[in-house]
Amino acid sequence: MHDKNRGLGNTKSLKDLASDAQSRGQVYNDIHGGSLANDGTRVLVDGALSGRRDNSMRAYYREFRKVVDHADVILEVLDARDPLGCRTKSIERLIMSQATNKRIILVLNKIDLVPRENVEAWLKYLRNEFPTIAFKASTQNQRTRLGQANANTANSDQQVQKSECLGADTLIQLLKNYSRNLNIKTSITVGVIGYPNVGKSSLINSLRRARVCQVGSTPGMTKVAQEIHLDKNVKLLDSPGIVFAKPPNADSSNGKVMADVMLRNCIKVDLLEDPIAPVEAIVARCNIRHLMVLYNVPSFEDTRGFLIHLARQRGRLRHGGLPNMDAAARIVLNDWNTGVIQFYTSPPTQTTTAPMQAAEIVQAWGKEFDLNMV
Repeated sequence: MHDKNRGLGNTKSLKDLASDAQSRGQVYNDIHGGSLANDGTRVLVDGALSGRRDNSMRAYYREFRKVVDHADVILEVLDARDPLGCRTKSIERLIMSQATNKRIILVLNKIDLVPRENVEAWLKYLRNEFPTIAFKASTQNQRTRLGQANANTANSDQQVQKSECLGADTLIQLLKNYSRNLNIKTSITVGVIGYPNVGKSSLINSLRRARVCQVGSTPGMTKVAQEIHLDKNVKLLDSPGIVFAKPPNADSSNGKVMADVMLRNCIKVDLLEDPIAPVEAIVARCNIRHLMVLYNVPSFEDTRGFLIHLARQRGRLRHGGLPNMDAAARIVLNDWNTGVIQFYTSPPTQTTTAPMQAAEIVQAWGKEFDLNMV
């Protein structure tokens, strides 16, 4: 039997068991409109985000829980353009509270879409809390023998723009170190979680060096947990994507909440009733001159003006020659999702030291996940 508490004792107090049950119940309630960790967060899942209404939230929750429950190590995949925007701290707290034997590794994916200096800054920031790996999934078209390159963020400017995977060797070695340091004789199970379209399945394909998981830029490609054997020592579990979104309050409308989710590439563009609201957020975040050059449009004062120019430039017109602003907005959103529009965030300024719990985690996991040894 696969032991999920190896080397760490199998005894739990009644208080611990009650706490675990409460945590599980709390997350389940979130999916049905509750709030996670009492912070007002609500959960959206791939079925709702991709239009497959026949897939119930209960089913998606069950598949996600299957991955978390069975995994020894959790890989939380983050989009390097906005790591905090797609980080699920509520799930991190759940994992750490219910099972002290589970380990979390943050994977900073899509590093080819941001400057090297930005990647290094995020690695420094995130490693104060959990082991963090920079990663770029393979973009090669063949089904097998996907390439892997040995490089780090310090000297990989040219390599990171190639089609080969970057970071796989470091991540695999980190997992092997975990097994070796805990003297694990059997295989370990590694769960892969994260928002829709952050690259969970692409990461697994890159590690496996074959297209064993279906991938695509459309949210909701993964509907059930998938089990893939990396080798005789490591088994990977892919999970459906989950989204944590704050419900609207006095300062934010439901449209703004969904626009924020949309900018994380978590909703099919065709499903949006109002595609203009997310574009307003894009215009607010991006350099205006960059948008003018990218879309070959004249100067504009606001989002409406931008979309009118773009609709005319791309021939998106309604009867009578009126600009189709919705169609123009969907062009922009698709470009945003595929990385055509360049944008990235910077880590917060660290004015204080890492929280005590985070510092303890970094210290306790230091030997198991020593990045200096890989």
